[in-house]
Amino acid sequence: MLRYLTAGESHGKTLVGILEGFPSNMPINEKYIALQLKRRRIVPGRSSRQKIETDNFEIISGLYKGKTTGAPIGLLVPNKKISPKLSQNSSPRPGHADFAAMLKYDIHQSALIRERASARETCMRVGLGSFAMRFLQLLGINIKSRVISLASADLNKSNKSITAKLEEAAKKGETLGGTFEIRVENPPIGLGSHNQWDKKISADIGKQLLSLNAVKGVEIGGGFKLAEMNGLDSIDGFEIENGKICRTSNMAGGIEGGITNGQDIIFRCAMKAVPGIKKGTRSINLKTGSKTLICSDTSDTTAVFAGAVIGEYLTALELSNHILKKFGGDSFDEIKDRLFLWNKQISKKLRKK
Repeated sequence: MLRYLTAGESHGKTLVGILEGFPSNMPINEKYIALQLKRRRIVPGRSSRQKIETDNFEIISGLYKGKTTGAPIGLLVPNKKISPKLSQNSSPRPGHADFAAMLKYDIHQSALIRERASARETCMRVGLGSFAMRFLQLLGINIKSRVISLASADLNKSNKSITAKLEEAAKKGETLGGTFEIRVENPPIGLGSHNQWDKKISADIGKQLLSLNAVKGVEIGGGFKLAEMNGLDSIDGFEIENGKICRTSNMAGGIEGGITNGQDIIFRCAMKAVPGIKKGTRSINLKTGSKTLICSDTSDTTAVFAGAVIGEYLTALELSNHILKKFGGDSFDEIKDRLFLWNKQISKKLRKK
């Protein structure tokens, strides 16, 4: 079973990550990992900090001569923008973790909360998720993402360019939310289980995606539209096509009863607008009770494009975890052979004269 942990602060010395339970002998190189980390930085809507942080990294364990060893993978990503002294401000930023966490942990400096709660942490999750992404690709499973909407505009129908919308928001000192979609192509049948609530793969992937900063809603397949449909229209029927059992639609998003059914896995996420507003938001100093205005010059204009990319790696980590649960094995070739045999057996069962 895969487990991962991250540590480090947004403007601290370094980000730290550990990925445990990863199989041995999977080929992966540093160039591949660097390209995955770059994807997170170069999407539209990012702040100027992404020009500073190049996300150079160091692998300190778990990789030898371009192959994983089976040992825990240790990853370091040093920050270039470091703040040796933290602000003593006691005013929580609305929309962030500050207020609740300051009260929960009895901490008076909001900076001590925001440094860890920052989305900078997702850099490490992408770094660790790169191993899972490569694992899936070598097994013939692909994960893609796309941004569906930016604020209230459907990007498939809007006449206004993405750049124009972002420039308009930045000029107003505002930020924008949106929705993105994650699609897993060619997943095997049978990942997850209906037998217990905590074995459903839909719940596990949903948990990963809901752990992403600013994600406030997740839907699978037809999602919330299914609530407006009758039973017959919302069911994915069966038919025989070219001598094989096929489905007539994919309203379930590739998961039925908490188990993958072989169709594309489809998740969509709604992200709220980044709460760091340039023109400022009102707050209260928890020490003095005085009113204050908190302005941000460092926040993204939108995080939805970055969220889509990060969501791919979170999905990859959970999907890889379920593959390891289902097929077992300690080395990559062992797992690959077991998956090949499983797919071959399933293919035979689906063939009908």
